[in-house]
Amino acid sequence: MMMALVCIIFSVLFSSVFIGQTLSADCGTKTEGYGTSTFSETPSNEAAKTILTSDDGTYRFDCCGVIKTWSFVVKTAATVKFQVWRFSTTYTVVGENTFTVPAGAENEVIEFEVPESERITVKQNDVFGWQGDYIAYKDGSGLYPKGFRIRNQVFNVGDTFNFQGIGVGNKINNRAYAITATTTNSATPYFYNLPQTIHVYDHIAIGTSVFAVSAKDDDYDYDGISLTLSTPSSYFTLSTAELQTSASISSLTGTTQSLSVKVEDSCGKSTTSTLTIIVRNQIPVITSLPTTYEIQETHTSSSLIHTLGVTDGEAVTCTITSTSPAGGPFTAKEITSGSGNYGIYTNANPMFDYDTTKRYDVLVRCSDGKDHDVEQLVVIVKKNAVPDFTNLPKHIEKDQQTTSNNVVLDTVSVTDTDGLTFTYTCDPASCPISIASNGKITSTSAFSTVFTPGYDVIIAANDGHTTVGGKLWSVHVKDINDRPQFSNVHGSLGVFGVVENSPVGTTLYVVSATDIDAGDTLSFSWTSSPTLGLSFFDLESSTGVIKTKASIDYETMASKSFSFTISVTDSKDTATATVTINVIDVNEAPSFHQTSYSVTGDEDGAGTKLSAPGLTVNDPDAGDTTFYTLDCNGYNTGFFEMDSSNGDVYLGRDFDRDAGHPETTLCNVTVRDKGGLTAVSSLTITIDDVNDNTPTFESPVFTFYLDPLDPIGTRVGDVTLSATDNDVSASFSSVRYNVDMTAFGNDYFAVDAEGNITVNNDLSSKFSRLEIIDFKLIARDSGGLSATSTVSIIFPGTTTTTTTTTERPKEFWEDPLTVVWLEFAFALLAALIVFIVIVSIRHCPKGSKAGQSKGNNTSLKDTKDKDRLMKKQPKSKLRSINHLLGAFSSGNKSTENNNESKDTQKMEKSSK
Repeated sequence: MMMALVCIIFSVLFSSVFIGQTLSADCGTKTEGYGTSTFSETPSNEAAKTILTSDDGTYRFDCCGVIKTWSFVVKTAATVKFQVWRFSTTYTVVGENTFTVPAGAENEVIEFEVPESERITVKQNDVFGWQGDYIAYKDGSGLYPKGFRIRNQVFNVGDTFNFQGIGVGNKINNRAYAITATTTNSATPYFYNLPQTIHVYDHIAIGTSVFAVSAKDDDYDYDGISLTLSTPSSYFTLSTAELQTSASISSLTGTTQSLSVKVEDSCGKSTTSTLTIIVRNQIPVITSLPTTYEIQETHTSSSLIHTLGVTDGEAVTCTITSTSPAGGPFTAKEITSGSGNYGIYTNANPMFDYDTTKRYDVLVRCSDGKDHDVEQLVVIVKKNAVPDFTNLPKHIEKDQQTTSNNVVLDTVSVTDTDGLTFTYTCDPASCPISIASNGKITSTSAFSTVFTPGYDVIIAANDGHTTVGGKLWSVHVKDINDRPQFSNVHGSLGVFGVVENSPVGTTLYVVSATDIDAGDTLSFSWTSSPTLGLSFFDLESSTGVIKTKASIDYETMASKSFSFTISVTDSKDTATATVTINVIDVNEAPSFHQTSYSVTGDEDGAGTKLSAPGLTVNDPDAGDTTFYTLDCNGYNTGFFEMDSSNGDVYLGRDFDRDAGHPETTLCNVTVRDKGGLTAVSSLTITIDDVNDNTPTFESPVFTFYLDPLDPIGTRVGDVTLSATDNDVSASFSSVRYNVDMTAFGNDYFAVDAEGNITVNNDLSSKFSRLEIIDFKLIARDSGGLSATSTVSIIFPGTTTTTTTTTERPKEFWEDPLTVVWLEFAFALLAALIVFIVIVSIRHCPKGSKAGQSKGNNTSLKDTKDKDRLMKKQPKSKLRSINHLLGAFSSGNKSTENNNESKDTQKMEKSSK
């Protein structure tokens, strides 16, 4: 088992070596293709058609070399592009040769030998094809190669295409094309610029390119050539063709580095050559020396007198090695710390003395730590010259009006100009001039503001060592203008007020000024603090008149006082003064936002608040207090009261629309501010009626007689049982009626809108003669209030056989049996009274209701009717005597109560 595994491993290794050798094998002279025998088939002759040769290896290369010759036969004279395709994950065009077939060369074998510089490098497994379907071919089943790919598409070098994909082109089998490709070995690449020796400085930075390798391959190779270092280096690397430093080479100073460079093509043909690198230090060179510098013996500060220029790729340090004479006051140091740039400086207070030392030779040494350079700076000391004025004393004249500020008036001339400073004194003091170090005398203000006729100036000069002077310089100011003067804005004259609401254009003040210069014209202008004042007031420039230019409203103005600086000028000089304008507040009348308002409410008792009138008052005076009063044209005013602070309206006394109080009252509302100014608006007060009266019947009980046989529609009684409602509004005083027949199970009676009761159903089916029934008549107003009255219907026995309910019962004295019945009734009544008294004495406790009722017996009002009923009604038909008596008694009481109610109403109306 182990031996078998070893054999397998050995076989794999051997195969890998063999294959690797095969991949890199030179082609030599070898021809790929089926041949160029005469083929009879004529292609499509399409220029834009690409043919890729077959899959079976007939047109595939198995070595590495270049194509030297294309041999082929065409059927048509045309241009053919021969291409080499290389497969990785897809096919790529890696080379192309173009040949144009001349006329007359058709059907002949053409040998196209490719120029050396255009020969395409081929590798193992590359295949060839062509563009332009002009190559002759022959088909034969089972005789010729398979798997030609044909696609109607143009491809150029570098284009890729997946010919192995499904549906990417026509696939042709059993075909041979008359074309071959003959190879030869590839040329060996070579160097243009190696071997060679170069020098580099040891200070160059990492990544610096020090050499560009130039190599060439005479063959056309799609993959190109590669450049490598045969022996790796710790300090250099080859990137493409650029040799660069990969590490610091400062440690290689003075050494020689030999680098072996290899150029190789894609077939493995290579050439090796040597690049020799000598690493050396760059010697610093002081480029700014030698030179000479002059310096005044009066020089005192530490100053830079020379900037050193040094060439070296590395940092250098510069020092002064010596001076002649020794001890010269000079130092070499960095101009800016850390910059590496050096300069020569004088020491502070160098004490130069021309008479002692006129020259210093300064030796300067600059070193990079490996090499150095030394050069000389010669410093010449110049003798100080004592300054001397050459143009003083002097007198000049200047015009007041034309001499501006910062104008050069004159120049003081001095023999020594090195480091000069000037001092001066003026008479009078504070003269408007200054003197610069160059001697220029300049004005420090416009002379138009100067009213002194002249100045004497004593000038002295100092060069740092010696002061000379003073010398007189004088200036005369000519044509001095007299400044205008204000005459009426000083002190309290410049403070005045303006009443708000003053009309636009109101003159507030006239500013006046004088100028003693005859002929001068004065012009006024002003500024305001705050600037808002210019929006409200205007100053006429020619007259000095101050007027209002906008509406003045104390309450809305952001400022109530304005300070104006007024200027008056005669075009040469200007005078200024201050004017203060105060805005004076006045009381302004309030105003209503509306010309009319309204309130509403219901009739009610005194003190009831009505709806809010929404009175809106504008008073321009901020914070002003307003008071309200109400006037309703005399008498009606007493019905209402108004809250003086907010205008709310209340009922001033009990208000009853039903008693004739008015529904609508027109009033005037007056608003008054604390200053007594007023405004008036109308107010309409509307008081609505409320449903506060219940309907009232004339009697609580109505009694009628009917016969049970009276037909439907029969009117009950000859009167209308209407109720009255004292509400003044029709919406509340209208009354509707209905009867309550619930106790009888049917609506036997009905009532109409006027209160007329009629028979609504057959009475005989429910009631009989000698029977009394009661039901309620209800009156309800539209506001929901109601009253009831009892309707009693008596069904007496009749004296005739007629069934009409309109038959009038006989009057008491018309009945012939009246006397007999009356005697019987009185006898029976007397016996009954005796019986009731005896029973009450025996069985009722003292103070009981039965006992109390003795004194409350009420007889029927109409005794004739009672006797007649007693006489007509058989004993078996009466429900009870007590019921009958109660009906008559109730009738009397209802009548009395009704009379009392009417009396009461009359009293209330009279009181109102």
